[in-house]
Amino acid sequence: MKLVIHSIYAGDGENLRMWLPKDERVVCEFISVSIGEKGKKTRDGFSIRIATPDGLRQLPSKNGILASRPLLVMERYSFEHLWGWLIDVVSTCEGETWIKCVENLKRYFDWEFDGYQA
Repeated sequence: MKLVIHSIYAGDGENLRMWLPKDERVVCEFISVSIGEKGKKTRDGFSIRIATPDGLRQLPSKNGILASRPLLVMERYSFEHLWGWLIDVVSTCEGETWIKCVENLKRYFDWEFDGYQA
């Protein structure tokens, strides 16, 4: 099953292609990524925190912990580098079924339906 990224947003809902941090070396932001099967309209939401070392230093610690997974640490924010990483990761998460794709994607992202019970 071929996967495709439908959209990507910064934490405040701004399209990440247009989003620019005040300082590319001080970033700590949740992003939302909408991923689905190529050629289909259905998609699920996944999220990850992107941060730079200086951005992580600005987070308040809780019991000495600054952040936990899912986390991507970048030397400095670059949409091009982030987009390349996302394309590479999503392509490696393809599988025979949607469930297998989600299992693979959950290694890198939080899934919107994780823990959901009907």
